[in-house]
Amino acid sequence: MCITLLRFNPLARLVWLVCSARSVLMALLFPAAMLAAPAVVYAAGNDIVVGQIFDQSPAWIEAGRDYAAGAKTYFDLINSEGGVSGKRIVYLTKDAKGTAADVKRAAEELTGEGKVDVLFGPVGDATMRALLDLKDAQTQSVAIFGPLSGIAPARASVLTLRASYEEEASELLRHFSGLGLTSICLVFTRDEEQQAAVRAVREAIRQLNRTLTCEVPVDDTQGGAKNAAGAVQAKQPQAVIVLGDTAVLGNFAREFPFKKLGVLIGGLSLVNHTALMEIAGPLAAKGIVLTQVVPSPQREGVPIVREFVRALKKFRDEPPSHLALEGFIAGKALIESLRAGLVGKPVRREDVQAILSRARKDTAPSLATTDTGMMNTKGGKPVDVTMVRGDGTLIR
Repeated sequence: MCITLLRFNPLARLVWLVCSARSVLMALLFPAAMLAAPAVVYAAGNDIVVGQIFDQSPAWIEAGRDYAAGAKTYFDLINSEGGVSGKRIVYLTKDAKGTAADVKRAAEELTGEGKVDVLFGPVGDATMRALLDLKDAQTQSVAIFGPLSGIAPARASVLTLRASYEEEASELLRHFSGLGLTSICLVFTRDEEQQAAVRAVREAIRQLNRTLTCEVPVDDTQGGAKNAAGAVQAKQPQAVIVLGDTAVLGNFAREFPFKKLGVLIGGLSLVNHTALMEIAGPLAAKGIVLTQVVPSPQREGVPIVREFVRALKKFRDEPPSHLALEGFIAGKALIESLRAGLVGKPVRREDVQAILSRARKDTAPSLATTDTGMMNTKGGKPVDVTMVRGDGTLIR
């Protein structure tokens, strides 16, 4: 009901975000309660304490909720089976709202009072930038694993699993090139959150020795989408890449008659295709091209997907999504990286960082660590190009 309102109500985006915030609060209530009493939840190296920093700003609230749900599903699964060599996983969370000051506060609380052994899955580009800018020794002594961000940091203590924005954009552009499409427009929001993705698309275009036909900014209102659609239509491109959250892409697709014009619209993997169907409507959403960094959660023939779906049914009352599956795989990659190194010894932060540092050099963990049945980029990160079908599912 919350998402459907977007299609008809000019205040619907606000309603959608309020509803989304409520769903995040409910999904993360238990971990937040654990953080309120850290002395109870960790015990001198007998637990693996995992901390996560969220960004519940509009651009990341839905993606972060799904990613966390998938990760916590895996941690719950492992704990239900006796933990990792008898050590249970404690999962602590903090919302930093995507601001540098709040990220600093959250990191200090998690690495200090929370005594986390690893910072897992920081949500959002702003969160990652702020973490990378922190210089205090305590934060720098903690490994960062599996951020939900398209930024590709070079710091040795950061293990990035998902493909970068540039890798996703390159695959999308290669797909368009394979179809003979050479005239491409870029539509993007002006907020800081999209600037890394904008730079990545420009770089991917440069690597292909091409130039963009047009670059059109868009805001997240229906009027903004209509204006952007008119500006793009005047340039007569063959394809359009939209960089923004699900609502931005959905509103633009509803205003831009891409099927009538014979133009393809593409977006990156942080777009939720299920919500996209509700926002744009089935007719407008059908045919939109999206990159994905994990396989479809409906492909239960893939072992990791089958494991995810079974665990989700056991521990969560919600439908599977790509981002929840990504969180599940990232959680599994983290625990499997640590498993052998923690046998017969207490959990110490410095040991966790050393184990993950070796994993980064030796095995290069990624979302392809498990059998996903996907093609990998040159950097070893899986990316698929999919299309939204009329029934809301995706086809490769």
